[in-house]
Amino acid sequence: MVLKKRIIVALTTLMSMVVLFFCATNVQAARVDMVDVSNNNGAMTVSNFKDMHDNYGVKAMVTKISEGTSFKDTTAAGNIAAAKSAGLYVNGYHYARYSSVSGAKAEADYAAKLAQADGFSY
Repeated sequence: MVLKKRIIVALTTLMSMVVLFFCATNVQAARVDMVDVSNNNGAMTVSNFKDMHDNYGVKAMVTKISEGTSFKDTTAAGNIAAAKSAGLYVNGYHYARYSSVSGAKAEADYAAKLAQADGFSY
């Protein structure tokens, strides 16, 4: 009797797992409203951004502009221009490395200068 109950429990568990595995087909992926690009992605083209917009619903992009007080993302200006041409909203960010107030101010000045040079206005 105990063996029969264990077999029934094992079969029920196995069938439940099979049903969950094979019948759970309505999986929702995360929304892709915005993409993050940087020099790690290389130079993006207008057609890259249009493809993301048309096929995945991307509406905006954010790109790394600078880091610390010496790194300039060399792909930022081109990626910003391409995304604007594709009709996307554009955003930029600075990767901070400061460890003091004076360092933070220096990085802020550096980031603002590069952001303006890359196509942002303030």
